Amino acid sequence: MNDISAKKISNLGKIISDKYIPDILPGFSILVQQNNEDLYYFQTGMIDIKRKRSINRNSIFRIYSMTKPITSLSIMILLEQGKLKISDDVEKFIPEWNNLKVYKSGDFNNLITEPVKRKMKIKDLLMHRSGLTYDFEETSFVQKIYIKEGIKIARAKEKYSADEYIKKLSDIPLAFSPGEYFNYSISTDILGIIIERITKKNLECFFKEKIFDPLVMEDTFFTIPKDKIDRLSNCYIFDEQSNNYTLEDDHINSTFIDIPKTYSGGGGLLSTIDDYMKFCNLLQNNGSLGKEYLIGSRTSEFMMSNHLEENLDLSNIAKGGKWETRIGKGIGFSLAGSVVIDPIKNMSLRSEGEFSWGGAASTQFWVDQTEKISVVFMSQMLGNPYSMDLREDISQFVYQSIV
Repeated sequence: MNDISAKKISNLGKIISDKYIPDILPGFSILVQQNNEDLYYFQTGMIDIKRKRSINRNSIFRIYSMTKPITSLSIMILLEQGKLKISDDVEKFIPEWNNLKVYKSGDFNNLITEPVKRKMKIKDLLMHRSGLTYDFEETSFVQKIYIKEGIKIARAKEKYSADEYIKKLSDIPLAFSPGEYFNYSISTDILGIIIERITKKNLECFFKEKIFDPLVMEDTFFTIPKDKIDRLSNCYIFDEQSNNYTLEDDHINSTFIDIPKTYSGGGGLLSTIDDYMKFCNLLQNNGSLGKEYLIGSRTSEFMMSNHLEENLDLSNIAKGGKWETRIGKGIGFSLAGSVVIDPIKNMSLRSEGEFSWGGAASTQFWVDQTEKISVVFMSQMLGNPYSMDLREDISQFVYQSIV
């Protein structure tokens, strides 16, 4: 392990701020830890432009897909309890899916499908290799079916119950046969539904009991408590045509005030920068809480390890999307997020084995066990066309601060 220079990293906030505030983002906060201790914190800008509410360390953000690793950890907890195996067929827990089909050709008027080549496994859901998709992933005609049928689980405007989603999806073909490709999808939402079916608890209760309470994550939840609404950030959305952004979700009447009809294990949580760093600490410490273990160290290591076949990275197996490009080179995938497998091929200063993921509203985190570095970045901008540039800028600056 090498130390981060406090002097070198002290310029991080100004450099990112000068490049992205206020034209790309209204504001952001970033927390960098090494050896589970705060090394650097910076905040700038607004969480609410109209009301001039500034970002604070206790501001609450929509973390969207940063919910996914928490759901994956929950699956590992059930694995250790003997409630499931990652090799289990999904239909063991979702019997409605015992006759899934794969899209072959055609359109709404003449949809041609074929049988799956093999059963969908729990591991396929963990790795986004299930054949499911998202309504915004333009990789298959199946995406258009999702739009038509309203398959949008993470805080959808028109919400279905979990069972209603399962029923609708049983009649929609997969984009490909399980295991063939990597395609970012609602897979983790399905894992959340499986967790509820196994435990007979809703996802919020399970997360709170098994993860949030033990980690003292008091500001992480699916629904914003009334006494914390004033800390919730507004969410903005970027319009590339005007090169500007507008308000997407106001904290006063946010969709996160209401209890969702389906708890989204793929993108439904709110959190703060310090709460999410507690989760990163758990990963950094291989599942331990001091002398107590939330999961065993071997299980934690297994969850964060690359599970792609030998000599493959995401650029080899991604079905369209950004991961098929340079971004996916040298990047593998674990049971909970991306893993750097070849920093040179990735053309970055990142460590081999670095585990990371991000959220739709420009949030991101990573855990580097080699250098004992954990980073959490919070902002609230959907549709950010510069999100990958931002991720690379932050990463490069943190790693160039190592001496």
